[in-house]
Amino acid sequence: MKSKKYYLWIIGIIIFSLAMTGTGLAQEWATALSYQMSLPGGDTKDFIGATSFRGMGLDVRYKIDPDTRVGMFFGWNVFYERVEETVELQTDHPGAVTGTHDRYLNAYPIMLSVQRFFGQAGGMQPYAGLNLGGFIMSQKFDIGLSSLSNDQWQWGGAPELGVIIPLNYDASLMINGKYNYAFTGESVLGQDINNSYWVIGIGVAWEGY
Repeated sequence: MKSKKYYLWIIGIIIFSLAMTGTGLAQEWATALSYQMSLPGGDTKDFIGATSFRGMGLDVRYKIDPDTRVGMFFGWNVFYERVEETVELQTDHPGAVTGTHDRYLNAYPIMLSVQRFFGQAGGMQPYAGLNLGGFIMSQKFDIGLSSLSNDQWQWGGAPELGVIIPLNYDASLMINGKYNYAFTGESVLGQDINNSYWVIGIGVAWEGY
């Protein structure tokens, strides 16, 4: 499964990032690991309407001045829904199918990020950010003994709002929200689409704040 390969790759990045914050560069670098709940929107909601409670995010940020961070964001959001309806196919073999089918979407955002923080360092700090890059979108559609799947890179972005709340000397609680939007894409059913979904995350940030 390609999704398992992506998962292992993200785990490797997490381990590397946590190791980095333990070095002498910790005052300049920060790592945040979060659990994410996702709500599909737009074309994504037309494919899978169910809320996802399976997701994770990793932020790696570098302080360029007291109020500004730049870095990268990596994530994994899993959507699934069982549906019973007639579906039109616009694939190489167009037509329609009727019956109970399972729909899957694994989204892996990989983006450059910038955040602007407000408030005093060491205290509660709201922030606003922008993430730009794209998503690896892994889609699957199963009906009976038949299965359709595709894996695509889709360019996109994610505006972000959040807050950092200190817990102790080197750890903070992070709560944030993002709107993930893909500029391009094609559904596993053959239609041109723009995947989008809302994310609410809660996690822990280490060092750098």
